[in-house]
Amino acid sequence: MKKLFVSFITIILAATLLISCGNKAMLDDYGCFVNYEDALKNAQKKKQPLLVFFTSNGDDDQSTQVVQDIFGNSDFTAKILKNYSVLHVDFSENAFSKTLAPDNPTAEQQKLANAYTTIMQNNYQLVMLFNVDAMPAFFLCTKEGYVVTPLEAEDDITSMEQLTAALEEVTPEYELFEQMVKDTTKGSASSKVEAIDGLYRITNPQYRTFLLPLVQKVPELDKINETGLVGKYIVATAEAKALSAYSQGDVETAIAQYLSAADNDFVKAEDKQECFYTAAYLSAYGGSEDYQGILTYLQTAYDLAPSSDKAPAIKEAIDYFQLIIDNMSASISNSISDSINNLLNEVDAK
Repeated sequence: MKKLFVSFITIILAATLLISCGNKAMLDDYGCFVNYEDALKNAQKKKQPLLVFFTSNGDDDQSTQVVQDIFGNSDFTAKILKNYSVLHVDFSENAFSKTLAPDNPTAEQQKLANAYTTIMQNNYQLVMLFNVDAMPAFFLCTKEGYVVTPLEAEDDITSMEQLTAALEEVTPEYELFEQMVKDTTKGSASSKVEAIDGLYRITNPQYRTFLLPLVQKVPELDKINETGLVGKYIVATAEAKALSAYSQGDVETAIAQYLSAADNDFVKAEDKQECFYTAAYLSAYGGSEDYQGILTYLQTAYDLAPSSDKAPAIKEAIDYFQLIIDNMSASISNSISDSINNLLNEVDAK
């Protein structure tokens, strides 16, 4: 049974992904990279798939078994490390201990602790981007970092045999991804856009954020929207950038990404509606008490496409926030009235 991953949202919000920890790549005791950027660079240099492991070694039995029976297996180097760029994202007590420098540390010891702290911060954001809710978890990605698929088996993967079998099973899917990635660099500009769209569509929506470097190219490749896809990828870019901002606790920037996308002429009315609705949702979820501002976002969203499938739900949200505003106004009015009455009573008493 997988140990459920405990929410670390408050720490995730302080994280920043892809911060370099120095020039020298850092490896764990098994030869795996511990920093995403290093693993990605290695994958691109060697033209190898990126294989990502999430564990909490020593803190749950299954993660411990994975580390012992897979990483510790004599075939791990020959079958895995030689064929994949492997990232090991570990949240064990041992991993946390590396972020702490000893008392009276040397400059080198402090530098190493700081590097591990940065890695741990990056790893929290990876948890969000990979949608990890339980550990251990395994993901196969292209050398560009595009997520092909999580690795799964009928039984939980805890042995080298199960891992190699799971990798073999998804080989056709990986090869399809590889070919589609190559297609994004071939032919005319519109052909490249169509290829990007194809790759985007076969990618699980949970992992599309990793496609940001590709989807950002669409407006440049198709400046007059010949393919009719530009609006879609302006919104997709906004979504990816908003998630990145939100994962760092910057709600205002996340909202601004959606509002900017909604202001683009290539974006369709229903997509603009989704942008304004999401802006309202992020504002409310982020704890804003600007209910009138939230209501404005919702009303704008509704007016953009009043016949859409989402319109009834937006109308309900409008009614809800209007009720809040009305109740607040009534409460303020009653409070002012009570204050005036109290003041008049005090004057009469004198």
